[in-house]
Amino acid sequence: MKLNHGKFDFKINNDHGKDKLNHAYFVLSKTEFPTLQILQDELFKRSEISWEKDPISILIDSNLLEIEIDANEKIALINGSKLNVQNSEMVKLSKEVRKRYKQKIMPDEEVGNWSVSENLKIAQRYPASLLTINYLNRILDDPIMAAGLQQLTHGSLDTINNLITDLKTYQLPKGSLDELLKNQELVNNRYQLKDGIPFPEIMISNVKNEQFNIKDVLKQTDYVVVDFWATWCKPCLAQHPEFERIALGSKKNIKFIGISVDKQIDTWNSHLNNHPFKYDNFWFGDDSENILKNSLGLNSFPTYMIIESNSGKVIRTGFTIDKLEELLAALE
Repeated sequence: MKLNHGKFDFKINNDHGKDKLNHAYFVLSKTEFPTLQILQDELFKRSEISWEKDPISILIDSNLLEIEIDANEKIALINGSKLNVQNSEMVKLSKEVRKRYKQKIMPDEEVGNWSVSENLKIAQRYPASLLTINYLNRILDDPIMAAGLQQLTHGSLDTINNLITDLKTYQLPKGSLDELLKNQELVNNRYQLKDGIPFPEIMISNVKNEQFNIKDVLKQTDYVVVDFWATWCKPCLAQHPEFERIALGSKKNIKFIGISVDKQIDTWNSHLNNHPFKYDNFWFGDDSENILKNSLGLNSFPTYMIIESNSGKVIRTGFTIDKLEELLAALE
């Protein structure tokens, strides 16, 4: 339809329930498309208009919606609709994510993790929302399709689990919530870090490129605290000063080490040359054979573990660095 003084009316003649999300899209164009099929064909041709940049999404959550469309930003602003306020925030973020992927200003995995983190911040502001349930189901069901990630970080999973706890206190459609709880259980089982099991006998390398068994490190002390990290992992790098502070002030019978999972040993070595640590660091390399994943449930970074040297078993894992000193204080 043509705009009349910048305005138009539209009607949807179906009765839409409120137990699922109902989307509508607007496309602004200087060309008139007399039928929906012609419009769709033009969108897929990607000549004048395209699916990637032109459709403006709204959610139908009222019998009467007053919509203001920003033609430059390609977003819809709707008064009195929390769902659409949330939707516009997520659409704006999605455009920024695509921009970062395209500009290559950071590694793709970093962009994906940043995208999840920012989307979860939005979701936390709208815990009683179907849109939040929809996003959580997508990210739990298939992280690679939702954010381009092979797996979620444990920090993101903690945020998701806390958010789902909040969601359960609201009156939300049972079907959608049941699907979310099912996905939550499947993902938590898949990502669960394992306590009380032997640490695998992995071979690690030092800065001199000398290779030896992790058992050689365990023999040196009563307990070993391991920080699994990589140079491409910004959260890992951000927490190194705190890990080092705790390491330098800890008991003598506790040894702190870092184990890098960088693909190339030269990348790790170069980082250590520019950012030397005051505790031992080793290189394990890319876990292509899934030794750490299958034996320890290690899927994301940073991940901290405490190993009891005498038994060679992991006694604590899956904790954040702010809990480390408390856990160490409880050791004999």
